[in-house]
Amino acid sequence: MVFCGWIVNIWNMEWLKLSIWIGTYGFLKEFRPEDPYITQYLTHDPMNFKDEEVYQDIFPVATYVSLSLLIVVFLLTDWLRYKPVIIMHAFSGIMMQVLLIWFRKKWQMYIMEFWYGMMTACEIAYYTYIYAKVDKKHYQIVTSHMRGASLAGRFLSGVTSQIMLHWNIMTISDLNYLTLGGISFGFLWALTLPPVKSSIYFHRSNSVVDFNDCTKAETGHAEITCANELEQEQAPVLKKMCSKSNVFGRLWADFKHAYTNLYVLKWSIWWAIATCGYNQVMTYNQLLWEDVVHNNPKDNTTQYNGLTEAVYTLFSAFAAFCFGYVKVDWKIYGEIVLGVCTFLEGVLILWSSHTNIILHAYIAYILFGILYHIMMTVSNSEVAKYIRSDSYALIFGINTFVAILLQTILTMVVTDKNSLFTLNTRQQYVVFAYYFVALGVIFTVKAAVTKIWRSLHYTL
Repeated sequence: MVFCGWIVNIWNMEWLKLSIWIGTYGFLKEFRPEDPYITQYLTHDPMNFKDEEVYQDIFPVATYVSLSLLIVVFLLTDWLRYKPVIIMHAFSGIMMQVLLIWFRKKWQMYIMEFWYGMMTACEIAYYTYIYAKVDKKHYQIVTSHMRGASLAGRFLSGVTSQIMLHWNIMTISDLNYLTLGGISFGFLWALTLPPVKSSIYFHRSNSVVDFNDCTKAETGHAEITCANELEQEQAPVLKKMCSKSNVFGRLWADFKHAYTNLYVLKWSIWWAIATCGYNQVMTYNQLLWEDVVHNNPKDNTTQYNGLTEAVYTLFSAFAAFCFGYVKVDWKIYGEIVLGVCTFLEGVLILWSSHTNIILHAYIAYILFGILYHIMMTVSNSEVAKYIRSDSYALIFGINTFVAILLQTILTMVVTDKNSLFTLNTRQQYVVFAYYFVALGVIFTVKAAVTKIWRSLHYTL
């Protein structure tokens, strides 16, 4: 009876039900067993594209599309109140898989990458939907649910693809059908998501407006000051203006509040630059593995891509979870930890760029991912501490946009066929390695300078 009562109490938690509901979609959208072998699929039967065509012509398209759509999609997500954009996310995934399975020409793969870029841009709706449905006090736990559900889907994808290929139950081409099945179920599940009546900016309800968060918001006629500084009779006017007629004023106020805080700015800079490099490494790692195996034909362990992805996801999730409980004053030690970890990421990528042993490349990939997710956990947490509680989606979107903007520039410089330096895969990885090394050195030097300055100031 006690157990049944406990279950009933949990089920009465509306926020928890919503978290499970949207988390289930997150699991389904990440169930993509084809992903660990997508490069092999594109470069072998039945597609037979050359490696250069894949990384110079096909893959960059998604980056350009994501960049062009991200800010528009963020605004549409809030305006359309989330659910339609989540449905579009799933639909984009379906279109992508349909093109991968039944179409073979390069220009058709460009269209496939368009849908992949659309899917990437629409990803923000998944992570922000829950913020419009639950109270602010549950933000931290539901955010962990969202990321946990996605990681669980990725983990099962890696395990499934490895089992299917190891025991010859399926071929790499067949894995596309499992991926299509997962995203199709996700599409049907998205249709059942509860609609959102209010949103953070365009459709603010009375309960969403927090007077303590309101500083200055510019309108077409005057400035509105914080509600607790106004007379009581002015509060309804402020509430009305904040919730309906001051969308872009509030966007600007939240933007300014976050990025004029130098501490938030520092972590956001690392977040954007590191995510840019991470995205590039994740995009082209399978091409590097193919090159490693090509240079060492006796080593055919490239078939363990799925297992590597599963181990990477599991260890990254576990490490990030554990690191979340580490008690550290990040204002004092944050820069040095960022610097050292980022420098190590660069060393791991450099190792990958020179090795001809696929196991070494796998290990470097796993360790690189673990370090990134640990620091992203800390970065997300530190940024969230010092911004308004309902502006996390905006800051997340802006940081992601900057990351993709940098990724686009990096792609245009070293990857695209029309780039300034059209480099092969290993040469690209050398660039990525020094990119992280430079970022690590900058933060390490900044930490040293800060330490010296504090010591001198204390002495004086």
